[in-house]
Amino acid sequence: MANKERRKARILSEARNLIAEEGFDALTISELAVRSEVTIPTVHNLLGKKNDIVLAVFRGLVDNIDAVLAEPDLVDPVLVSEVFIDKIVTLYGSDEVFYRAAFLGGERLGLFEHEMSDGIFAKSIRVAERLCRRALDQGYLVGRIDSPLLAQQLFGAQRLPRQDWVSGYIDLETYRQRALIGMLLTFAADATPELHARICEAVDQLAAG
Repeated sequence: MANKERRKARILSEARNLIAEEGFDALTISELAVRSEVTIPTVHNLLGKKNDIVLAVFRGLVDNIDAVLAEPDLVDPVLVSEVFIDKIVTLYGSDEVFYRAAFLGGERLGLFEHEMSDGIFAKSIRVAERLCRRALDQGYLVGRIDSPLLAQQLFGAQRLPRQDWVSGYIDLETYRQRALIGMLLTFAADATPELHARICEAVDQLAAG
């Protein structure tokens, strides 16, 4: 059993490397078998078809992002937004080619986040709701807007620029700027006057570059 798990882990590692080095289309069962030094039937038996392998790689990506989301109990919305986005940028920047390819591969195979109960969308929404509730409890928000709605908008604020980054339209620094501004403006919609003033100042600084 231990040997089986080691071979499975090696195949997934080679799949990740192949996607990062040559792109999603280069990932074939035959090439993966050669790189992993196993037979094609072994790849099929351990991991299934190409779609299954990409799904396994994609879930590994989700796990990495989930680890980023597991931050200490920050409450201040401005600090929360900055820490979250900076952690995500650091993660994506650690292997930009792979993360771009993995997101593109996931989208092409129909692994849309909102359809995955344990995917990025669901996990991010849960974290965002918790942040909104804590911010409300600590007096940063006034409660005019329900936390679930705010949470969805917070996730959307970083999802759209991420798609532009994945497509190669913007770099990670621009992604950081746009995502952070979007999150802060979302919080501003329900902020106390004091927090609203801080958000405006932070957004002005970000916009100025």
